[in-house]
Amino acid sequence: MIPKNRPTPPGEFIKEDILNELGLTQAQLADILGVSYQTLNQLINEKNRLTATMALRLSRFTQTSPEMWLNLQLAVDLWDAYHSQETTKIEQIQPYVNLPNSYAL
Repeated sequence: MIPKNRPTPPGEFIKEDILNELGLTQAQLADILGVSYQTLNQLINEKNRLTATMALRLSRFTQTSPEMWLNLQLAVDLWDAYHSQETTKIEQIQPYVNLPNSYAL
């Protein structure tokens, strides 16, 4: 089920729950995570998606699971895809059980 409102992106969690809560700057957190300031900044500002490697770094730092971080990104990706121009094309795909005989295996 796709939520009505767009899920909170991982970068927003980083900004609110890590930077603001711990009083860290983006530069400090980037250094702690072993990534560039630009990499972290682009994630926070939704210029780039969260990668599996970043999920591992964040989970190590926050003592959470990488799956939690990846699920945050996945929720945003699915919501964005559902609300994209591709949705009309996707909705035209027929389920396997309804395929015409010409496509039968």
